[in-house]
Amino acid sequence: MTSMSLRMRSVLAVAVLAVAGMAGMTAPGAGAASDAALRTVRGEVVAVNAADHPQVIVIKSMTAKKEELIVGAVVEAGTVITRGKQKVTLDNLKVGEPVEVACLKLEDGLAARSIHAK
Repeated sequence: MTSMSLRMRSVLAVAVLAVAGMAGMTAPGAGAASDAALRTVRGEVVAVNAADHPQVIVIKSMTAKKEELIVGAVVEAGTVITRGKQKVTLDNLKVGEPVEVACLKLEDGLAARSIHAK
């Protein structure tokens, strides 16, 4: 295993844990439907995991205060993934590639609804 793939696996593992750990972040008594909010994240691909279930994408973005933000989202079967106007699959996305991801914030984490590679 190369050091790059080991690093990507580590980042992916942290992102999956972060997505899974977000379950406790919603307000008490709030349902998933009432808390669902679509968010858009622009950045570059850090890692993709197309081989396992659930599939996951990890994005590195910069905040308005120039702070690095790492975002992981589950990629479900219905997620639309495009490059330009052409549909592609998650495993076609490359590390370092700029993307725009529309994510739905759910009670148990983020779910990608669309991914657009530029």
